[in-house]
Order: sequence, then structure tokens, then C-alpha cells
Amino acid sequence: MSPFDKELLEKVLYRCSCGSRKPISSLYFCRHCLDLRCGFCVSHEVDSHYCPNCMENMPSAEARLKKNRCANCFDCPHCGHTLSTRASSVSVPSPDDPTKMTAKKVYYLACAFCRWTSRDIGLPDQLVASGAWPEQTNPYSERISTLQEHYRTIAQREKMEKESRRFLGRKLSYLHLSDKYGLSSVAARKRSGLSSLALGAGGLTGGVAGAGVGREDIGRPVDIAPATPVSLHEINDLPTELLTDPIDMYNMTTLEQRFAQVEFQPERVDKIYPTHKHLMIKRSQRCRRCEHNLSKPEYNPTSIKFKIQLAAYYHVPEIIIFKVEPMERGKHTRFVIKVVNPTNSGSVLEVVSLAEYQDTKAKEDAARKEKGEEEKTTVSAINPLRQPSIVEATDQNMNIATAEVTLPKSKIYLPPRDDAAEFDEGGVDLAGHVDDRDVVMWRKSNKVGIQLKVKPSEENVLVAFAIQYQYTNTIFAHDS
Repeated sequence: MSPFDKELLEKVLYRCSCGSRKPISSLYFCRHCLDLRCGFCVSHEVDSHYCPNCMENMPSAEARLKKNRCANCFDCPHCGHTLSTRASSVSVPSPDDPTKMTAKKVYYLACAFCRWTSRDIGLPDQLVASGAWPEQTNPYSERISTLQEHYRTIAQREKMEKESRRFLGRKLSYLHLSDKYGLSSVAARKRSGLSSLALGAGGLTGGVAGAGVGREDIGRPVDIAPATPVSLHEINDLPTELLTDPIDMYNMTTLEQRFAQVEFQPERVDKIYPTHKHLMIKRSQRCRRCEHNLSKPEYNPTSIKFKIQLAAYYHVPEIIIFKVEPMERGKHTRFVIKVVNPTNSGSVLEVVSLAEYQDTKAKEDAARKEKGEEEKTTVSAINPLRQPSIVEATDQNMNIATAEVTLPKSKIYLPPRDDAAEFDEGGVDLAGHVDDRDVVMWRKSNKVGIQLKVKPSEENVLVAFAIQYQYTNTIFAHDS
């Protein structure tokens, strides 16, 4: 079994700060809040767009204009793999002497997986490798663009009306009036000797001293005609050949091939065209509470490194089920867990029950309220749309255990991670701590085997406990 199998990863689950249970590989650790964060506790931000084939970076505006597709790379319409450009030579008449034939180099698209080529559908070969390959034209593209412009105008008009309602009944200052009606631009035109009313594309724009040049164009409605209705009797029925002739399924497209070209949805294989490759993104993730970065990749699309990577398995002790004896219902059974310290500083680990964990957390919350450090729900300064939820979910992780576990009372020392410890034949430095032989089964470098006892009550054994450990924060605090 692979160590990345979902069944193996879900053997040990960690409780996130939001209450969900995730494997340690799916969690982040915020060094400012000192708490775990999962995919629901972080906000995602797009850093850059790039093509996964040619590795070309693309700005967000250009990616939006090109509908998040690369202009130079294509996907096979038959199997979906990336198409490659192949060169070939054909014989053409010589321009000097038509009676003689000369070799000419041409290019075509081919798939190395399913052997599909652009010649299968009759696409003409190109004279250059990066030539403009012919594409299908959508007959409804003009109508769709008109509708988009129409609804964009409606949205802008509603935005302007909403802004005007904000100042309704309020006494506006000179700065508000100058920004709203363009008084500063009118004064500048008067100083330069020009007319105070600016001429636009449709004559005089603005009613009060050139009020807001171009503001009327923002909310101006777009001339759009309603769609022409089509009678059901004018729509062609299915061809009669489907009922009389045998169907060749090898020449019919599949649902995946049709959905890849939603605008056309070809029915036959000889009507499918190469599609432009979808762009991919590099994203950064922020903590929703303190808005610090938890993950930020390098900008270069060919780099797999991260500028910031606060994954939980770099800061939180990892727990792995090492050995389990055969279990019987109602009888105590021993099992061993392996705990790994991923940090460069030593730590003291203590295994506690969920009841003790709840009591400790309640005391910390009470002490925080006494000091006046109660958390306040505030709107994000970076993005107003990113705010914490107003609904508090109930924690369902406290009563899920199906077995009674006997936890050790002594504390366990975890040595720091040392990359050279594998080649060191000496013993582990416990820094003055003494191990309990009934609890600690073995040690190796920064790994320790801990023995626990469990008494299952059901066939599906589920054990729940909490760990308390020392964490050394490496963030440098500013002097106040």
C-alpha cells in the first residue's frame, strides 16, 4: 500500500480549529494564531496564470481575455492529451519551373497517445510551426458578447445608484462634489481657456458644468434586440438513417468529447477540432483570522519551491500507528504509536484525554476574557468580502470514540530533528529526562514509540485523545 493512499492517510486524523477532521498532510499551522488551519479555514488568492505545457506566464487580464486558455498549445479532441507539432515534407511544383517538383516543409498536429492527427479531420497543414490553425466560429458569439455587455451595463448602473443612495440626505463637502461632478476638471479647462463643457462622442455630456465626463456612458443602455423565436415545426427531426441504417459507434463522439467543446458538441468524430489548453494557476493561502500567509509559491511556473510553506507536518508532531495487536471486544489490548518531532527544537509531549483538553481550553478562554482579550469579529482590511462566519458550528469530535483508551501519566521528551542522526551510532540525548519503560518502547533520533492500552466496545475501533507539547515559535517579535 502506498503511503499516500487515502485509506492509509485517514487512519490518523487531526482536529482542525473549525472542528473538521483532516490528515496532517491536509492541514496548515498558523504561527501567529498558534492553531491548525484546513482548506475551509484559509482564503485562496490567485497569484499567477501559466500554461502547463509551454510554461508561459500570463497576466490575469490577458488570461480573462483569452478565456483561461493558452493560444499556442492544444489538447487532443479524441483523448485529451497534449498535441505536438510534427514536420513533414510534401512535393509541390517549383515556382521557377512548374514541370519540376520541389520538397516543401509543412507542419501538422499529432497526438502521441492515440495517434490522432489534424489531417484526420481535413485541417490544412501550416507552413510554420506556430502557424494560426483554423478554428471553428461560434454563430452565437456576437449575441453572447452583446448580452454580456448589456448585463455589465446594468450592473454598473446599479452600482452608481447604490453609491448615490449613500449620500442621500447628507450634506456633501466640496471634495465629494468635485469628485462626483468633475469640478476640478472644469476649473482646469477654464484656466487653459477652453470651454467648461466637454464634447463627447454624442455631443454635450453632462448637464451641470460638464458634470462627470463619461459618467453617462457608464450607465448608458446597450441596444439589444430580443431573440428571434423559432417554431418547433421548423426544427429538423432526427434523421431517418438512424432507424434504417446500422449505427457505426466508432465514428460517434462520446459525452466527454462533446462536453469538451460545449459551443458545438459535434456528433461525429470527423467534426471534432483541437481545443486550446486550459491554463493553470499558482495560488497563495491566508489565515482567515490574522490574514498572514500560510502558503505562497514562487512566481516562476517552472519552480516547485515555496516562499512560505507553513504545512502542519513541519511544526506539529506526527502520529503514526506503528503496531496493533489482535483486538477483542471488552478486553484490553496494547498498541504502539510512533510520534515524530519535525522541528529543530526539543519538545515535551503529554497525552491527555478529551475531557482534560476541554477543561484546559475553557480555563484559557475564561482567562482571556478576564484580560479583555476576547476575539472580536472584524471585517478584513485586505478584502472586505473575506470575513469570518457569523454561524458557530457545534464540535462533533468529542463523542465519537468507540473504545476506552488508557493514557500514560508521565511526560515524554521528543528530541529535535537532526538530519545527521541516521549516521550517528551514539544514543539519543534525552536532555536529562528519564523514560518510563512501560510507556516508551523504543527511540531513534527524533522518533519515539509510545505504548497505549485500548478496550474496544464495537467492531469499528475509534480512539480519541489530545496531545499537549511545547512549541518554539521562530517568529521575531517587533520591539514595542
